[in-house]
Amino acid sequence: MAPIIEFAGISKRYGGVRALREVSFAVERGEVHALVGENGSGKSTLIRICGGVFPPDEGSLRFDGEPAAFANPLQSRAAGISIVHQEIPVCPDLTAAQNVFLGRALPRRGPWVDWRELNRQAEALFARLGVELRPTAVAGDLSVAQRQTVAIAHALSEDARLLILDEPTSALNRQEAERLFDIIHGLKAHGVTIVYVSHRLDEVFGVADRISALRDGRYVGTVTRAEATPAAVVRMMVGREVALLFPKATPATAAGETLLSVRGLSAPGRFADVSFNLHRGETLGLVGLQGSGTSEVLRALAGLPPQPTGEIRLGDEPIRPASAAAAIAHRIAYVPADRQGEGLFAPMSVRENATLLLLRRLAGVLGWVPTRALDGIVRGMVGRFQIRAPSPAAPVSSLSGGNQQKVVIARCLSTEPLVILLDDPTRGIDVGAKAEVHTILGKLTEQGCGVLLVSSELPEALAMSDRLLAMVGGRVVAELPGGADEETVMG
Repeated sequence: MAPIIEFAGISKRYGGVRALREVSFAVERGEVHALVGENGSGKSTLIRICGGVFPPDEGSLRFDGEPAAFANPLQSRAAGISIVHQEIPVCPDLTAAQNVFLGRALPRRGPWVDWRELNRQAEALFARLGVELRPTAVAGDLSVAQRQTVAIAHALSEDARLLILDEPTSALNRQEAERLFDIIHGLKAHGVTIVYVSHRLDEVFGVADRISALRDGRYVGTVTRAEATPAAVVRMMVGREVALLFPKATPATAAGETLLSVRGLSAPGRFADVSFNLHRGETLGLVGLQGSGTSEVLRALAGLPPQPTGEIRLGDEPIRPASAAAAIAHRIAYVPADRQGEGLFAPMSVRENATLLLLRRLAGVLGWVPTRALDGIVRGMVGRFQIRAPSPAAPVSSLSGGNQQKVVIARCLSTEPLVILLDDPTRGIDVGAKAEVHTILGKLTEQGCGVLLVSSELPEALAMSDRLLAMVGGRVVAELPGGADEETVMG
């Protein structure tokens, strides 16, 4: 079958960093083609070249059999390429329907916009995605998963011939992901070609016809799903064996002293009567479908509004973290699920993002912190967390998604917390980076920290947790031992 898009010798530099090195391969028309690789491997750069964000420094691109040189995203979209990026900001003051059709001609009735027809078309797209979402809902009030749904609907509305999905399920629960896979199969049946970028190999093997891997900016190879194995694809991605995806430290055989005690924690409309103990050296997993209240419990403990009722004790001390600053003062650290919206300050540098919580401690009598001192701290973080960054002064927005997440984690752990609240800490991170993050977390529990973990990947929560609390409708309905199987948890 003829290729729909061909890359020939594509190279790209960012300053002194070579992001792509003579990448050459093709995507066949009508297939689902998975693109995999570690963060920083060049996947995002290649996607941006396809989307007309910038041209390659060397090499050429052919789309639908013709030479293509997209000067801007509008040209790429006009050619028939739509991209759903991992992190797509929506216009928060517009409705879901208005975001779906943003940048497109709107239906009209005479000289006026036909808002009823606009909402009807958006509702039809949401129904096609298998989700219930009000077209008139204000985008700023939507969850991460709902915003992702709006982004996918926006791409589908353009009737693209090539649809590039960059980590499309990173904010979706299992049921939503399954609906997306059904949509992908339907699009393929109607002749749409899909490039599926994901770190989740179970998804890749479930949906892709062929799999291509990038490593350190180079094309490694392409394999069919039938001839590939997960272990072989991991070797292609990282160039080494990753024996343990979840290298948990030795599970706690006996509970240590109680570090955090929660009794009757409630917030109307979010969760009710939540009670548990978190012990030193323990990872306690909160599991449940989206909307079950797991993330909301973490936010409440992190001092984010609305303030809950109930009792929170750190050791023997009653505490009431009324703000994020108060939670940090109590040595409670929080890693949010939405790193773009809540975890990072995108216009700022790696140095500024990584050391933000240390500035008051490091400032002298004049309130000034020498840049040289900050750079020394950042270099230590870079080494400890294996952060790939050109320099401490580089904009954090220039880093890959996985390295941005490592900056968020490094900053949160810089305060030497006793309790660590992790909301989907490895979302959008490649398999190698996940193993590194899991190893770091295992070491933290070995040092006596307590970890409260929420993960959209149930296998991660099961493997990394010593105990599990299952939540439904904002309430804890069961406590399960670590190592419980998925069927038990889902039941």
